[in-house]
Amino acid sequence: MLGYCLAVVRRLALPALATGMALAAAMTAAVVLGDGATWTGAAPDALAAGATVAIAFAAVLTTTTAVGAARTARRYGLTLGPEAVALPSVREVRVPTIEGRTAFQLTDSVRHVVESDPVLRVDEVTAFGHGILNLTLRGPSDTTVSVQVRVTTGPKETAAVVEARPEATYKRLDAGACWAVARVVEERVAQALRAEAAEGGTAH
Repeated sequence: MLGYCLAVVRRLALPALATGMALAAAMTAAVVLGDGATWTGAAPDALAAGATVAIAFAAVLTTTTAVGAARTARRYGLTLGPEAVALPSVREVRVPTIEGRTAFQLTDSVRHVVESDPVLRVDEVTAFGHGILNLTLRGPSDTTVSVQVRVTTGPKETAAVVEARPEATYKRLDAGACWAVARVVEERVAQALRAEAAEGGTAH
């Protein structure tokens, strides 16, 4: 949890600093133009006020983001860490090559497992094809998460990459929801590929 909070603070540092500096500049200009004070006389108080606002801005957003992310992690049975801040949230599954299965067949298997999962709330499948699965899911607090799954097959291994990001750009602080959804989708993808590998081995 502490690692997650520190990662959020690092992410918010520049926006908070920009907010504080803008406020300090506006206050300085207001005092100089309105009261006739000198720039050097008005700047210290304005900078102090800007710093206070920047710290409060970062603290409030860090707290609310951490509380929401912790609630999400508990809901999905996950442990919150600093990786939950990154966007897009990327997960990867690699297994030995699955003989007798095309990328389309494997993607279809992944789609079936994801759509039938009781935890994942699939809104819509927006793309489906040879190694391509795009869908939108409802995350916690009804955040809509856009998920892309890419399945590739090779002579030595089969790989699947899961990417999750908020569908709405203004929801960028909902990285915790994207991370949680990506983790669950990753587990379902691994489940689907293992099942295909076992079935292929049995058939072989």
